[in-house]
This record gives sequence, structure tokens and C-alpha cells, in this order.
Amino acid sequence: MKSFLLKNGWAVNPDNDKVENKDLLIKNGRFCELSNQKSNTEILDLKESFIMPGLFDLRCHINQPGISIKESLNALSDKAVSGGYTSVLAMPALSSMADNQETIFYTKDSIISKQHINIHLTGCLTLNSKGENLAPLGSLKESGVVAVTDCPSSTQNNQIYSKAVEYASMFNMPVIELARDLSLSPGASAHEGLLSLKMGLKGYPRIAEELFVSRSILLSKYTNAKIHLTSISSGGSVELIRGAKKEGVEITCDITSNHLCYTEDLIGNYDSFAKATPPFREDEDRKALIEGLMDKTIDAISTGHQPFSIDDKVKEFDLAPSGVLGLENSFCQAFTELKMQTKEKMLLLANTMSRMPSKILGIKPETFEVGEKANIFVFNPKDKTNLSREYEKDIGGTNLPFKSSEFDGKIIHTFVNGEKKL
Repeated sequence: MKSFLLKNGWAVNPDNDKVENKDLLIKNGRFCELSNQKSNTEILDLKESFIMPGLFDLRCHINQPGISIKESLNALSDKAVSGGYTSVLAMPALSSMADNQETIFYTKDSIISKQHINIHLTGCLTLNSKGENLAPLGSLKESGVVAVTDCPSSTQNNQIYSKAVEYASMFNMPVIELARDLSLSPGASAHEGLLSLKMGLKGYPRIAEELFVSRSILLSKYTNAKIHLTSISSGGSVELIRGAKKEGVEITCDITSNHLCYTEDLIGNYDSFAKATPPFREDEDRKALIEGLMDKTIDAISTGHQPFSIDDKVKEFDLAPSGVLGLENSFCQAFTELKMQTKEKMLLLANTMSRMPSKILGIKPETFEVGEKANIFVFNPKDKTNLSREYEKDIGGTNLPFKSSEFDGKIIHTFVNGEKKL
């Protein structure tokens, strides 16, 4: 394996909240002492660029409808690398639903390869993620899953959810919950408000999320179970979680970078490519998400990456599937949106997009320590990144929530397990 010397970069270390100008040597896939440099080492002069720990996505849907799971994983890995992601947490819709050991073993042994980024698997919380019967969580834990979830569904039966959460806590497995009360949002395809009323779309009100956020908070409070609320979208949810944390409830949450940046205005022309789960809400919600991120009520930023082809998405708005892309745009989106000093912002993003996702799952965070695998990316804050929908490329999904956009900064290199992928 090729060796690399990264010179003159600013290493961002969220473990000690420091940004230091330093050189890093990667040899045999791991960080080494600088004295071990060989004559054939490739030198990368990074000048004023930042060396960041590889990003870890807490909500990634890896199975794109209509193509094989292997093709989907290859495309996903390419998008992840371009966005600085070296690890993702895959939701349970794999080659089949991950509610049994056979699916987990098959995916790990026959589909995921060393050519991919680091892919961690979840198992179903309930059988087939239907919310009716508990999945065999003990055997799923033995097969190597790191969390259980029914995402993008949510268990509607409170008794089943309560039992599942308690059962998962017996095996020390986090529960990933996408909070949604379907009885309050049946067939909904947009945020409930004046815009959805004007467009004639069924509305998804904030309370449909907030009721189930409250459910998880109460269960976490009384069972001490590890519950992580993913893709929070409502300002009211942020307030509920903020209050719970002040009371000492051990609950965590994330928001997607798309919800950090965008509002319901994106769907104003019935643009089904911007139809997301949960939906983009109003600007007051977006601002509440930013405030929650700044005061550490919100623990992490995820992508909610869910690929669909142009044929899937070009339908009547209420018939089109809900889901948007996020891996390639997430970091640059967040960097552009947050108005802070650059070094302070890089520390915040390293913490919320790398360190905290790992800690939530009980996985050792990425570091620059000698002997550790080199999972990093290099970011130039003075460059620009332009992204647009590529309709001719169905594999990997075309469903960016925007037609085209320019973001501040550019990811120029990504290393996965010491191998230079970008």
C-alpha cells in the first residue's frame, strides 16, 4: 500500500478541541511516526487546507430501487468519498429486510467489500420493520449489527415500541428512531401549513413528529435505554429534547444537513426531487435546528441519504417516493450555512459529523494517533463546490433536493483505511 506525507495542513481534532498545523504520515494504511518516511512516499502539500477525521453518517439508505445492491453500494461509496464520508450506518433495507442473521451475514460476507467505505449495519427493530412483532434482537446483535431501527418507518404500537426498546437495552444496542405518528399524518407528502394547503397536498404537521419524540424521551427516562432520534425537523422537537437533556435524560438526536439549509419553499413548483422524509418545514424550524446545533441540544448531523432514479421521482408529487440525497453535499452545505469563524466551525463539524456519531453507536471515533487507521479527508475552505442533478446517471440516484447549487469550500482528498480514494 502506498505511503503519503500530508504537509502543512491544519489537523482538526475534536477530542481535545484543537486545530494544529502539523504533518501526518500514512504508511500501510495507518498513521506513523514521521521518522518512518520512505523515499517513495507521495508528498501532498496542503498549505492552508484542513485535515478532518472521516465523516460518519448516522442515517444512510443503501438500497436503490431498480438496481442490484452491489451496484448501489458502489455508487454510494463514490458519493460518500466525494463528500468526505469514510463510514456510514446503513438502514435495514438491504438485499432484503435485516430482521434475520442470514441477511446480515450475506450482506457482510458477499456484498460489502474492501473497495467500499466502512459500512456498519443496523437490524430491524420489528419483523420486516412493520411494527407488529419484535425482531430477534439477540441474534441480530450476534450477527454484528451496531444498532436497531425501523427507519424510515416508525413503530406505531406503543406497547411494541416500549418492549422493543427495553429488549434492545438488554443487549446494549442503541435504538434509532425516526419519530412519526402516522395517525396524524396519513398519506402526507409536505409540511402542514399554508403552502401545502395552497398546493392541495396532505400535510405532515409538527405534532406528528413531536408526539413520538415525547414518547422516546419518556421511554429513555424510565428505562435508561439508548434511544437516538434521527432527522429531527421541528422546532418543537428541539425544545422537547433540550428540556429532556436539562433533566438528565440520556437521549441523543441528529438533524440532516438538508433540513439545516432548506425550507418547504423548495417544493413550491411541485418539485418531487425535494420531497423528503421528514418534509422540509418553515424557516422558523430551520433556525431552531441551527440554534439547537449551536447549544449542543442536537448531537449530530446526518445525511438521510436515500437514492432514487429519475423514473422514480418524475411522478405526481403525492405519488413520488419521499427521499433525497445527502452524502456528497452534506459537509459543504453545513460549512456554508453555519456563520462562525472557520476554525471554530471546523471543530463543530468534526464533532457533530464524525466524533459524536461514533460515540452514539459505541464505536471508537477516528483519530490521528499513531497506529490508527487513516480515515480522513482534506478540505480547502477557500475553494468552491458546484453540484447539480445528473439526470443521465440513474445509478447512485439523481434526487438532489436542488437543481444546482454552489457551496463554500471543496473536499480535495479522502482516505479510507489509508487508501487514497479521492
